[in-house]
Amino acid sequence: MDTQAATSKTTDIRLRQLSYSSRLTLHACPRKFQLYKLNAVQEDDDGISGDNTTFAFGHAVGQGIQSVLEEKSDDTIYFDIFRAWDSDLLSELPKKGKSFWLAVHAVDKFKALKKNGFLKGWKLAQYKGRPAAELSFIIKFPDGYTYKGFVDAVLVHEKTGEVMVLEVKTTGMRYVSAASYKNSAQAVGYSIVLDALFPGLSSYTVKYMIYMTLQREFEVMDFKKDYLVRALWIRELMLDIEIIKIYEKTNIYPMHGESCLNWGRECEYFNICTLSTATLTKPLEPKHEARILHGIENEFEIKLELKDLIAAQLAKE
Repeated sequence: MDTQAATSKTTDIRLRQLSYSSRLTLHACPRKFQLYKLNAVQEDDDGISGDNTTFAFGHAVGQGIQSVLEEKSDDTIYFDIFRAWDSDLLSELPKKGKSFWLAVHAVDKFKALKKNGFLKGWKLAQYKGRPAAELSFIIKFPDGYTYKGFVDAVLVHEKTGEVMVLEVKTTGMRYVSAASYKNSAQAVGYSIVLDALFPGLSSYTVKYMIYMTLQREFEVMDFKKDYLVRALWIRELMLDIEIIKIYEKTNIYPMHGESCLNWGRECEYFNICTLSTATLTKPLEPKHEARILHGIENEFEIKLELKDLIAAQLAKE
């Protein structure tokens, strides 16, 4: 049997489930990627560590803005924010400007911006009879590897027909730089979803709305993307898959010491990551494996395979 094929069959299926955030972890520290993935209870655990309040805040703000774009009533918008707050309602991070009520305030700021003309002329696109907000996609690669993601919102200009992806971010930084967002692989990956909505589209704009929690203000940045950048994105994603295969074949996931400290916090595996992998990880549960193999694909709205990406790319050239 081919060595690479054998390695793919023995690779834990959790390591073969990729996303934007898990790729960031892979690039920062392969050993951290391995340990996070092999401790995943849910197959969509991307190996992100941090305070629950931080994640609840970002999720709630993003959901609230989507509800505003869908032109829901104020009562429904606030209820959606409440439902998206996946933490104790009274939990807060005063030094980071994050709490449930500050999430409501952030959405109110967006409502005010929109009322004053922000995004005038832009409307949510439609996908299969529903607003194109929080669209999910999954791409299947050979040997059981997948890449999955979500798009916050896709908008179309009523007069020009231009297409724009709106991406909502929150940050505790006092200053944001275009360098943090311009070349993000996440923004390029959105073209996968846009192909399903607008076949033949050759370029689009990504508008980042970054909410700075300490200033309680939005910073807006626009970046133009085209199909040439996407060709490189596809090749880079395939390269990451090949690198994981090499790590599995050699049974070595390198430790990148420069990533032991991130945003002022030590990695939870600091000082113990040199222990055996079996000691630090959880075995794959049969029901977990079964869901990944037979059920998870059906949970995504847009389903593609590598051959679909290649065909779409060739059609644009």
